[in-house]
Formats: sequence, C-alpha cells, structure tokens
Amino acid sequence: MWKFIIAAAAAYMLWKMFMGDTKRRKEEAKQERETLIVRGEMVKDPACGAYVSPEDSVHASIEGRTMHFCSYECRDAYIKQLRSGSNGNKG
Repeated sequence: MWKFIIAAAAAYMLWKMFMGDTKRRKEEAKQERETLIVRGEMVKDPACGAYVSPEDSVHASIEGRTMHFCSYECRDAYIKQLRSGSNGNKG
C-alpha cells in the first residue's frame, strides 16, 4: 500500500514539474513575441492580423509593396479580396 502512495506522489510531483516547465516556456515565448512586435521586428499579416517574422513569412509583392503573411491561405485570401474589390469598382 505504501509503495502505491509513494509512486502516486512521485508521479504527481513529476507531472507538476513538467506542467510548470511547459507553462513557463509558453510565457517566455509570449513575452519574446511581444518584445519583437514592440521593436518592430515582426509585421502584421493584413489578412488575419497575426504577427509574423519577415524572414519566416510568406510574402508577396502587391502594388509595389512587399506584404508578409502567416500562411499561403492568408496570402491567397488577401489577393482574392483585392481582386474582388478591384472588379467591383470597375463595373
């Protein structure tokens, strides 16, 4: 019986250590992202509003400007939105 209680306590302590470490890492990553945003090292995806690193982003040259997107889906949706807005203005 004591072995079970000791094993359960050890398992609980290991779980708490792992979960605490995971939580700490998430907080550090969030703080690092916020710092990069404040310093201007990240740019805002015009389609969904997510912040992305210019080096890791999907980019496209649109109307002479380089735009940065978090994914190909956001890039395609933004381009589709621009095209549908342009077509609506012509007719």
